[in-house]
Amino acid sequence: MPLKRNLKLERLCRELEEVAGRLFPDIRQEEGWFKTGVCTIRGETVLILNGRQTIDERIAALAGVIALCNVEGVYLKPIVRAEIERYSHAAEKAASI
Repeated sequence: MPLKRNLKLERLCRELEEVAGRLFPDIRQEEGWFKTGVCTIRGETVLILNGRQTIDERIAALAGVIALCNVEGVYLKPIVRAEIERYSHAAEKAASI
């Protein structure tokens, strides 16, 4: 992967993680054979990030999770908003299943 693309992806991932940090008070990073997602543990909403995911998978997972949240009133940089909108249709479809 070209260095410039890799740096852009890392920056985008950090931005998405920062937004997720504003939306979810408890974020945990674990490694295993599971998908990044939101769950409830002892009554608390927790965002679990899979540390084994590639940067592309992590961006897609974070954007998908954020797309399911109400982000009106949350400042999003244009590149972050575009990425979230890219995954919002897939997230809505998965939520309706």
